[in-house]
Amino acid sequence: MKLIIVSGFLGSGKTTFLLGLAKRLAGEDGLDFVILENEAGEVSIDGSYLVGQGLRVRELFSGCVCCQLAGDLVVSMREIKADLDPAGVILEASGLARVESILDTLGKYYRELEAPLVISLADLERSELYLEVPMPFVINQLKHADIVLLNKADRGDTGLLEATENRLREINPRAEVVRVSALDGTNLDVAAERVRAWMLRTS
Repeated sequence: MKLIIVSGFLGSGKTTFLLGLAKRLAGEDGLDFVILENEAGEVSIDGSYLVGQGLRVRELFSGCVCCQLAGDLVVSMREIKADLDPAGVILEASGLARVESILDTLGKYYRELEAPLVISLADLERSELYLEVPMPFVINQLKHADIVLLNKADRGDTGLLEATENRLREINPRAEVVRVSALDGTNLDVAAERVRAWMLRTS
């Protein structure tokens, strides 16, 4: 069972991206996966929406899996493996999550799980988060990403796109940076192909 972690600040478009990704994975290959939704609040609105779209969703709310719910994350992953045994789990982390802490928890308490694929969404409309007033947890999400999706790329001019891409590469030189629009589907096929290859890869 593979794990894909999807991170991104509040409003970056994670749920819209997940819906587009899920449709591509399920539609083209029929890949078997479960979405594990983490909400910091007491009610999981995004989870309800995803379930309404016909997706299999497990929920962890009233806390973040990088701190308060770290133990629950490991328990949930083991339960999903035992009960459903999907090809993969896609974890939508809270917008305030520290990806480094999630990786540390899994490394310590779920060692049989191979290293996850980490995707982080960067919101072009909030480029000041990367260019001007970077927040530590936003930078943490980006630093630990394998793929950074520069979302809402259709809403910025060339100068802003290039400046933001350059900054993202400074933050994480090893990550692949892909311009996408989760809302209209631009370049989601590229992201889906990366996830598909990850899920089908043999250990």
